[in-house]
Amino acid sequence: MNGIDCATRLTTTSVQALRQAGILAVGRYLGYQRGWAKSLTPDEAKAIHAAGLSIFLIWESAPTNKSYFTYAKGISDAAAAISEAEYLGAPDGVAIYFTVDYDAPAADMLAIKDYFQGVKDGLGGKYLMGVYGPYLVMKSVVADRYFQTYAWSGGQTEPNHIYQYQNDTSLAGIAVDRDYVNDDAGLWGPNELYQIDDVKESEFEMDFAVVYFTANDYSIAKAIADLHGGCAMFCRNGSAAVHPDAKKAGKIYTVGGPALGWPNEVYLSGDKALDTVNAVAQAYVAGKLA
Repeated sequence: MNGIDCATRLTTTSVQALRQAGILAVGRYLGYQRGWAKSLTPDEAKAIHAAGLSIFLIWESAPTNKSYFTYAKGISDAAAAISEAEYLGAPDGVAIYFTVDYDAPAADMLAIKDYFQGVKDGLGGKYLMGVYGPYLVMKSVVADRYFQTYAWSGGQTEPNHIYQYQNDTSLAGIAVDRDYVNDDAGLWGPNELYQIDDVKESEFEMDFAVVYFTANDYSIAKAIADLHGGCAMFCRNGSAAVHPDAKKAGKIYTVGGPALGWPNEVYLSGDKALDTVNAVAQAYVAGKLA
């Protein structure tokens, strides 16, 4: 899908203009509680979601030279990013992209890898660890999600979830960078405005529901629904979003496509339709479909 990232706070009007321009995902920075002017605000997040756009979250302080990157700094950045993401209501399981914003040489990679180990340990699995940077960083750092910039990459690419292909341009009157964004980039989708960690099972309106990605996943999704008395089924039609009524279920079985990142989710997916079927079969044998 077409996306942008920007340091400009968006309004309902500017978000609608981006949507009209074909943008479906927006990268915005954490840091609202710290008073950072470039940061995503709670009202802005709601405006973006209300327009049907997804958000990918970015943490960036001053990662522009080797001295920034230490294990301890990774730990502290992760803690700060968690605090900011929770304040906005970002659900567990979405990605936060931590940046390397310079032409980092091979000699800096050990320090950068130490930093990202600190980030990973600091996040503790609550959010997916994303890394932003040029080709060499993509190649060197082990992360959950990758956001590569063409800058400093010399035309080389590594497998990535977001690819930034143009910097410092204008779209709908906003200064932006242009990106290609995959559905599995750890996006905060438009129907996932708030955490549901503290909802008790007794407060849900349904015991079970099945969310499936496309019509290709219908048959196996229907089989899971039949195991639970013909429970409700929701199709995402190839989108990262899901109908909000799905949140009314105590347990969600997600079949195909990207994970929802909800704490009550059982995620069953593979790279291809047959892989998804195999994932469901393995879950059944393991008793995870009960």
